[in-house]
Amino acid sequence: MHANASLIDRMRQVLPDLNKAERRVAEAILADIDAAIGMTTRDLSEKAGVSEPTIVRFARRMGDSGFKDFKLRLSRDFATGRMFVMSEPSDIAADSAAIANQVYEATAQALAYSFAQRDPVALDRAAEAIHKAQRVFCMGVGGSSANVAAEAENRLYRFDVAASTIIDPYRQPVAASLCGPKDVLLIFSVTGRPASLLESARLARANGATVIAVTRPASPLAEASSVPIGLDIPDDDRRFEIPNRSRYGQLYMLDCIATLVAAKRAERVGAKLRKARDTLRHMHGNTGQQPIGD
Repeated sequence: MHANASLIDRMRQVLPDLNKAERRVAEAILADIDAAIGMTTRDLSEKAGVSEPTIVRFARRMGDSGFKDFKLRLSRDFATGRMFVMSEPSDIAADSAAIANQVYEATAQALAYSFAQRDPVALDRAAEAIHKAQRVFCMGVGGSSANVAAEAENRLYRFDVAASTIIDPYRQPVAASLCGPKDVLLIFSVTGRPASLLESARLARANGATVIAVTRPASPLAEASSVPIGLDIPDDDRRFEIPNRSRYGQLYMLDCIATLVAAKRAERVGAKLRKARDTLRHMHGNTGQQPIGD
């Protein structure tokens, strides 16, 4: 079974291996997913002709703690599926117009996945921790995650957050070992498995720091963090030409966090942002509308 298979795909795949009662549950859900999302365990048990404990056992077999969590994941997957109005092309195009279309589709799909997986509570917890932090260390390794970590510093410093980027796997655990309760690690990782990031999360938390991880749910890094922000976007490793979708998802989550931080610090940094814009005007004149720092 593909590691990134949606819950809906997984139910279809395991259908032949289920016992008779669980198969009735899966078939009842797949017959009308939209209706199943709004059902209680009693509603579904009556529709499927099984007991309520069977519903709970089925949810746990699918990897959830209970029917409530199962429905939440089902609703996210179903929402994602409905957002995907564009089909995935089988071959890489050769002309610029078709390539532009394929890149656009890949980006739109990544944003759809990210939006469906958003957790407002976790995002607000992350923003609150950053807002109150003495220092924020932005970490990632590899191409996409390291670049997004650098972008996190770029987004946060203009809101007067003491943010710095550390992408060197050697420096990461060293910095984490120097953290204290007022510090925050903001970590980006597609897989949630790089050794330096796991060690950094462990050391930082042992010192009382807050660890925010934008990474795959249930990954080692997610489990090691104090504020996990789940992000799991399927990518086809065979298609090197198409941009990595996870990068767009990471940027979406970062933008959510940064915007929440900005809202929390609006009164505090308003005057400083005006000074920053004045500085830019003195450097190269009035250019009209322009993001601060670009």
